[in-house]
Amino acid sequence: MSSTWIIILIGMIGGNFLLNVAPVGFYVEAVVIINLLILALAFFAFRRDPFIDMRANMLFMIGLTVINIMTELGMMSTTLSWVAFGALFIWSMMGGGRSRSEER
Repeated sequence: MSSTWIIILIGMIGGNFLLNVAPVGFYVEAVVIINLLILALAFFAFRRDPFIDMRANMLFMIGLTVINIMTELGMMSTTLSWVAFGALFIWSMMGGGRSRSEER
């Protein structure tokens, strides 16, 4: 596993901790802001690594962010979020989102 993904995983763990200590009155705002900050962290981490396909990894992170926000806000059940994550993961492993220049 590259150090880029380790940085992102540490950011996700830190974001989860911040969501657990967020006040109830600002929970919706905290969910959206923290998830967007993690997405920004992923963007800058991917941009720094020259060996990562930026487009495919950002599409995966955007999908993960949307699933997480919808689950945290109660718009999606936990079971459905696991199904959505599985579909996103399979889509990513099958080549979804890869740049056209890599297919040749």
